[in-house]
Amino acid sequence: MNRRYWSILLMGAIVSTTACQSNSKQASENQSTTIEKTVGSDEANIVIDSLTDDKGNTLNMTFDNVAGTATFVFHKDTILLKQDTTASGVQYSNENYTFTEHHAEAILTKNGTVVFFKSK
Repeated sequence: MNRRYWSILLMGAIVSTTACQSNSKQASENQSTTIEKTVGSDEANIVIDSLTDDKGNTLNMTFDNVAGTATFVFHKDTILLKQDTTASGVQYSNENYTFTEHHAEAILTKNGTVVFFKSK
């Protein structure tokens, strides 16, 4: 299910990018950019994305769909998270950090405190 979610997300990003090529000069700083690198299959194994919150903080994310891991860079910290099983949405975590994305809201918490919030 998670691979299907990311495949659908990537297809939407590709269609959106193709449809908006003529407006590329008007791209806003808040837009996220998704890049796919396919390694030996028709599904994206590595997904690179970034989000910018209302305060101007940027969260850079790299998802490895094969390994079930994500690497985030936030305020010069590199955070390695492992994918958790959820009924819906996406969740990655380690001992200190938890990242969830559900219903167009992305939240990164550190030790239970929200450090990044982006509502799309």
